[in-house]
Amino acid sequence: DFNIFQVGHFLFGASLIWLGGDLLFGRSVQAKRIHRPITLAAGYLLVLLSASALWGEFWDQAVPTVYFSLYAVFFAFYAYLQREPRVGYFATAFLPLAAIKFCDTLNFEKWIFPLIALAVLYYALGYWLRHRQKARGWDQVLLYSGLGLGVLTSFAAPIQGGLEASIPVAIAATLFAAEAFALRNVWWAVPADALYLMSYFMILAELNVDEPQYYSIGAALLGMLMHLLLTSAGSKTGAFLAGMLSQLVLLGTTYIQMLSTEKLLFFFVLFIQSMVVLVYGLIQRSRSLVITPIVFAVLGVITVVYSALKGLGPVILIGSTGVLLLAAGIVAVLMRERITRLGEQLSEWKP
Repeated sequence: DFNIFQVGHFLFGASLIWLGGDLLFGRSVQAKRIHRPITLAAGYLLVLLSASALWGEFWDQAVPTVYFSLYAVFFAFYAYLQREPRVGYFATAFLPLAAIKFCDTLNFEKWIFPLIALAVLYYALGYWLRHRQKARGWDQVLLYSGLGLGVLTSFAAPIQGGLEASIPVAIAATLFAAEAFALRNVWWAVPADALYLMSYFMILAELNVDEPQYYSIGAALLGMLMHLLLTSAGSKTGAFLAGMLSQLVLLGTTYIQMLSTEKLLFFFVLFIQSMVVLVYGLIQRSRSLVITPIVFAVLGVITVVYSALKGLGPVILIGSTGVLLLAAGIVAVLMRERITRLGEQLSEWKP
């Protein structure tokens, strides 16, 4: 009668009638319904088809905004009446979709800010429910919805661009840091560090910073922080990998720059970075923070020496290398007992 032909209208109504009817029958009919999984699968399929049609079919964004909002309300009541908290994920998913379409209605392009605000709201409510030890199951739905929405918003932030786009990413990282602190679980700090690093890189990119040192130093600092946290948590393998990878990023970037630019400045930068990390590693008694800077310092010296002597004949280079290797072998033989004791001491160090 209203000359409505968009399939989204029909799918929306059919999905609500189907799932609403299932809810009414479930509360009024006491007999066991062995076919209910099939009924629910059909209803959820209608919801998926309806959401897909609503997302791309309408030029007027007010229509999908209203429909997505109704879906969020419906599934919230549906999950509450059925006492199935996991169904609440539908409600927490449709509300951000409604927010995006509402922003399109207002021609507001930065919809990542309403989404990150929703993520904070979800997490805050879930945190409060968990702290009060009420509504078991619902707290996890809200907590995971907040964290998941924060991650999705972070992935969308670089697409929107702008210096302010790094703010939602940093907020999402803070949610994971809060969860790590609340659960006393250091592994929750891994996504927090990754998102903080992403926000840092976005800021540098928007400021047109193309010097690799800025990127590698930030990544190395977060890696060292992760190494410290994993060491405190007793994860030896994770701490060793975090320390080793952080130094490979930092010192490897400087070494590659030294090779590509052939500037002596980067040798001094590499040497200073290696010494700083080495001192920190000795203080922390960490093998991964001692081995890597020593290797790169030696490698940098050898590279500079080779660059300085490459104009000489091959015989001199081969002879110099042989003398150095022979001297190193003699020193190793004379100091074998000290080297053995040093190895025993390093075995007692942290990773």
